Amino acid sequence: MRSRSQMGAASGLPDVHPALPRFLSRADGNCRLLFIRSAAGTGRGYFARSWLGNRSGEVLDWSGGGIDVVLAVDHLVQRLHSDPGLHLAVILPPAASIWALTSRTPCLVANQGDLLLNLAEIGQFVGSETRADQPDAHRLHQLTGGWLAALLILSDDPQASTRARQSIAGGLARWLAHRDPTGALGDAAFLPLFDGRTVEAFYGEFSPVVHTLEDLVQAGLVQPDGLGGWMMPRMVRQILVERVGLRGSGRVVALERAAVNAMAAIHGVEAAVDSAVAHRRWPALLDLLLEHWVDVFIGNPRQLDIIASKIPHFIAEQTEYMRVGLRILGSVDRQSISLRPPGLEPDYATNHTAQRLHQDALRLANKPNAHALTVGMLETVNLRMSGLYIEAGTAAARLRATLHRGLDAQRLNPALVALTELQAGISLYLAGKDSEARQAYESGFHWAQISGKAVLLADVTGKLALLNVLEGDSAAAARWLAEHDATIGDVSCGRGLVARCATMARAYLALARLDYEGFEQTMDVLPPKPDHDEFWPVQAQQLALQKINVGNFEAAKTLISSLRAERRYTAASPLARRLFDDTLMLVEILQGGVMRRGGGAENRDPLLVALGHLLNGNPDAALAALEDVPVTPGLRRRGNLALYLDLAARNPQGLTPELVQRLQRLHQESGVLYELSILGMVPGWSEVGRSVVLEPEEFQRLGYALDLAPAPMPKRPVLSAREQEVLRQLRAGMSRRQIAEAGYRSENTVKTQMRSLYRKLEASDMEHALDNARAWGL
Repeated sequence: MRSRSQMGAASGLPDVHPALPRFLSRADGNCRLLFIRSAAGTGRGYFARSWLGNRSGEVLDWSGGGIDVVLAVDHLVQRLHSDPGLHLAVILPPAASIWALTSRTPCLVANQGDLLLNLAEIGQFVGSETRADQPDAHRLHQLTGGWLAALLILSDDPQASTRARQSIAGGLARWLAHRDPTGALGDAAFLPLFDGRTVEAFYGEFSPVVHTLEDLVQAGLVQPDGLGGWMMPRMVRQILVERVGLRGSGRVVALERAAVNAMAAIHGVEAAVDSAVAHRRWPALLDLLLEHWVDVFIGNPRQLDIIASKIPHFIAEQTEYMRVGLRILGSVDRQSISLRPPGLEPDYATNHTAQRLHQDALRLANKPNAHALTVGMLETVNLRMSGLYIEAGTAAARLRATLHRGLDAQRLNPALVALTELQAGISLYLAGKDSEARQAYESGFHWAQISGKAVLLADVTGKLALLNVLEGDSAAAARWLAEHDATIGDVSCGRGLVARCATMARAYLALARLDYEGFEQTMDVLPPKPDHDEFWPVQAQQLALQKINVGNFEAAKTLISSLRAERRYTAASPLARRLFDDTLMLVEILQGGVMRRGGGAENRDPLLVALGHLLNGNPDAALAALEDVPVTPGLRRRGNLALYLDLAARNPQGLTPELVQRLQRLHQESGVLYELSILGMVPGWSEVGRSVVLEPEEFQRLGYALDLAPAPMPKRPVLSAREQEVLRQLRAGMSRRQIAEAGYRSENTVKTQMRSLYRKLEASDMEHALDNARAWGL
């Protein structure tokens, strides 16, 4: 820095206040009255003397108050009129009204910002000769903001930062006591950067008066940074933060949150996170992520992962939310959400994280806001990651109740609502709660439309398409796929992720049309082996169907069995059990139509059970199984298949002209070929493909499918009334003589009837006959 001898031996200062040339460059040189309204520590007396220079005049210091400024100025005006060569410089008190003074006579006004040295002026003040331990002009500017008293202290002792800050604090405190009595302007010290929009967003968070950047500049709290922007000097910021701290820690936390939210609103969440981390504002940071994570996640899940990586480990470990959230983020890529299967058997009672999130979700549900919905979603996803699918479905139903209360009470972010419904729908679907999942998905679609977020629309429509095609409603599935196709092109990040379910739905639709080539082409879009996406059981079934389509039944069974063994816990979800049981049962039927007992019979599709009975020639048992098919749409409705199998069970004799007309009408309404292919497997109905009018391509596809069907089983034996009576008597343990006596006929007659009965039952003796009768359901 410049030595004291260079600054002037007497005062240690240059002859002229360093800021005066800048002020004079835009001032009226003919004015003889100067008002200075600035805080002590800015060199205001020095500035006044510099302005007077060698001219006739005096400096009047009224900064201490106790004077009627308006009357005093009137007296000064009289003096100026009586003495044309007189110049007066007046240091005003902070509360003085410049408007009232300037209306009385031409004058100059030097405000706080006029006296604070800018970067160039500090550079001139510092000079070129500096010691190694002395800060440069830029650092001095950032520290002091050009307060002259602080600069002088640091010029003598670069280590005296505490004393330099105290020199600012005294003048600033008196200055703000009048300029900022409520402390609102000083609250801006919590903002990390300053521009017009950010300042207004900050005050809009908490203040009834939305102060502007200009207000802060006029108060001398913010000034140009020398690089085209604005800054608040570090020492000024420290003083103001300490001032706010005297009003209580609650005020500090509120302002930290307001600053972080303003940054997020204007500069984006990532910039707000950087700011919060830099200033160690941990509560505000957690609130920020809870409030805004959904918008970042929807835009780019990996960006949220980048943001999370900036959060110190010890902060992330303080809350279950962050810990679970980071686990989820680590499982997301552009193609799937890869939830690694749990290594230990799921146990809800001993799962600490699940219990903690459950308690927090219940507590927060009393105030159903964005925080409550976020924690509720984390709970459901954590349960799914832990293999606790039933519990996840229960938590999802509770989350939806919380959401609906929140919608009744306040305005929620539509994107957050849509994502909440989407995640609840996934949990409900994996838990086997199909109708509830449909409701959640359809509500999610409504809110996704309101949000305008393409990624949400594409995701939820794909899942609705999959749900509908598995219900057998191919027409609805096609409509949802059309909605999906209309939005997937607008998804820029994670397109493969949100298109996964739509692709699987498209594969099922190809099978419904018996379009095996289209099915294979669609399957090529999916991974060659099941990954750990949450809907991997659906893909596993489709991979098994690929093998079934070429007659490789054993390979299909091996695939399902191996996946069940490898993924013991995730394969236990209700959805997975149902799909796998259905697949294995289909293989059993195609391998010979033999209905085996056990092996997950409680999860078997009643339509497949009915088909098995029909293939075994047992229409009565098929009708009994069809009674278990839900009347309302559900996963097991399978379109028209229930109607087709019911017709076959009630008409074991086969097709009639009336039945052909009805089938023709039903097929025209659905257009689904696979239903006809299954019906064509039933004995007596193999000519259905030739009976119903089809397009040539449809006829070819149906013929190929029927070639894969098992050989028709022999028809169920038709017993006469007398033979049925003999069968009941044999089952009751009666001998041939007892049967003859009971029917008042000879033993030879009974012997003839028994021989006919054995022939029809393809049996050689009574025990064999009874076994075969049971197999036929007689």
